[in-house]
Amino acid sequence: MTGPGGARVLGPVLDGLRALGVPPGGLLIVHSSFKALGLPDASPADVIATLLECLGPDGTLMMPSFTYSFAGIWNAEPFDIETTPAWRIGVLPETLRAWPGTLRSAHPTFSVVALGPLAREITSGRENASGLGAGSAYDAAHTLGARILLLGVTSARNSMIHFAEAASGLPCNDIHFRDFWGRSALVRRGGELIETPIVGDLPGCSANYGIVDGYLLEHGLEKTGLVAAAPSILMDAQEMVSAVTARLALQPDWLFCDSIICEPCTLRRRRLREHGLL
Repeated sequence: MTGPGGARVLGPVLDGLRALGVPPGGLLIVHSSFKALGLPDASPADVIATLLECLGPDGTLMMPSFTYSFAGIWNAEPFDIETTPAWRIGVLPETLRAWPGTLRSAHPTFSVVALGPLAREITSGRENASGLGAGSAYDAAHTLGARILLLGVTSARNSMIHFAEAASGLPCNDIHFRDFWGRSALVRRGGELIETPIVGDLPGCSANYGIVDGYLLEHGLEKTGLVAAAPSILMDAQEMVSAVTARLALQPDWLFCDSIICEPCTLRRRRLREHGLL
C-alpha cells in the first residue's frame, strides 16, 4: 500500500506498533524521533503512512506543531497557520502538517496538527485558549480518550504532562518558561501582522519530565517495546494525567528540575513555598 507521493507502509514499523498495542481507531498523539527508527531507506512520509495504516480509517493521528512565536523572541517567525513550520519538533510532525487533509489548530505558539475523523474537534477554536492547559487541543484530546505514543523518545517530550501540570491546579502554572518571551504572540493573518495576547497557563521547564516514565511503568500504566529500532512507549492519556496529578498532590515540585540556573523551576518552587505547599 502507498500514500501520497508514493509513501510506503513499513512492515517493521507496523509490526512494532501493533505489538506495542496501538489499536485501530481512536486518537493517537505521537511524539517522535525519525532517526531512532534506524531505517535509512525509509522516508518520513513512509512512517506517517504506516501510522495511518495502523490506525485505520476510523483513527485520528495528532502531533505537536509548536512554533514558539512569542513576541519577545527577537527572531521568532510570526505564526501563519498555513505556512509557519514547527520549531525543533522533528521531521515527522512537519510531514504530517503537509499531508493532504491534515488540519492545524490556530494557537499562535502551541498549535497541533491532526488527521482523521476527530481532527476538526481537536483543532477548531483553539486560538484564544490556553496552549496546553484548559481549552487547548490537549484538553480536547484528553477528553476524547487519546493514547500517547512516544516513538523513540521519552516523556521528556510528552506535551500532555504540561496539561497534567495545569490540571493539578497548583498556584504556579502562570510562571513562564522564559519571562522575556513575553505573554503575547506575533500572528500573520490576511497579510497583516498582529500581536495577540497569550491566555491561560504557561508551560514551565520539562527537563525532569522523564521521571514520569519510571513512575508510570512501576504502576503498570506504560507499555514499552521496540518499533523498528526505536525504544517506544504507549500510554493512556487519562490514566497518565490522573497518575501525575495525584503524584503532584503529594509532592508539588516533583516535576521540577534541580538546576541552580533554571529560572522557572526556581520561581515555581518559591511560589509553592509562599503558599505553604513546600
